[in-house]
Amino acid sequence: MLKDLSLPDCYGYAGLTPDAANISMRLEPFQAITKELDTDKILDLVRFYFGLPVTADTKWFATPIIEADPAFSMVTNEREVAIIAMALLAREINVEENSEAALAILVAHACGRRNPVVWPQFVGNVSAAARDMAIDDRRAGKPKQIAARKLSAELGGSDEDLVTAMDPTELSALFKKVNVDSQEMDKFLASQVTAALEPIRDEIANLREEKDTLWWLIGGQSYLFDQSYASMKEGQAALLIGMELAELCRTTLGPHASEFLIKKTLSEGRADKSAKVKIYGLPKLFEKSQLEQVASSIEVDDVRDLCFLSNAIIRANDLGLPTAWKKKYGEDGGLPDKTSFDVEEVALQSFRETLLLKTLSA
Repeated sequence: MLKDLSLPDCYGYAGLTPDAANISMRLEPFQAITKELDTDKILDLVRFYFGLPVTADTKWFATPIIEADPAFSMVTNEREVAIIAMALLAREINVEENSEAALAILVAHACGRRNPVVWPQFVGNVSAAARDMAIDDRRAGKPKQIAARKLSAELGGSDEDLVTAMDPTELSALFKKVNVDSQEMDKFLASQVTAALEPIRDEIANLREEKDTLWWLIGGQSYLFDQSYASMKEGQAALLIGMELAELCRTTLGPHASEFLIKKTLSEGRADKSAKVKIYGLPKLFEKSQLEQVASSIEVDDVRDLCFLSNAIIRANDLGLPTAWKKKYGEDGGLPDKTSFDVEEVALQSFRETLLLKTLSA
């Protein structure tokens, strides 16, 4: 898991000493913010850490700090905002075991093309933690014993007589209690059986995922286009490999071996040296009908700035090739459209973006 990072630790790694920062005035607001975090706020913390614009209301973050320190400003304290965001994200990953937070950081980092405001080494730590979490997410739980519920003290669980005499009124009340207790016993047993079956269901789901992934790897073919990846342009294949592998995954971060699977599938049947791919050139690799097919499987509205590859496909499909879409894409806050990637990086970024979009839509 991620190395335990306290708020003072994060200030230290960012190069601020306790004398230069009001850490004592941040501790209580920090704890208050942790209690209010949800998915949307975690995504905004990722934006804070990478210095990206946040269009949503940020009072949930600023107000607790301002109440403790009226001199605090989200504008003039941008570096400190990134530090606090980093500490909050570290806690989410380390304490709450939030796989989604780790994934969002890796997506935003964009294989090193986007630099954080403070302490870049944190992303490396998150990447290592994500590998551990990917393994833990797929580890089968221990079988649970089915426990019998104790007898009710009112219905046979004590030495006292249930009725004092053959009184119809008392017998009627007793039968009602027996009926209610029987229903409660059924509910208790059902919950015990459900809990006992949970590890078995998870293991079956894991086996099904592994089987589907194995056949996908052996087949080496896009199910969206019904065409082998080796016959496609390399950048086109890279985007589809990432997307389609992610669609087979049942966990937030996918399997531990995902990077190996991506490289293996991408290199199969190719002997040439890999070329670079620029963001603006990616949609051009698809014919109009193909672009529509790919775009129809993507929903990226709330995270266009983070999932920039997916957004480029959407904008190009909606606004038209070759260049009409680029202006609107540039306004979405993603990476510059001239940013280039190795094809393996395109596949990995596509994989992570698809995983994040799947998780957010679940």
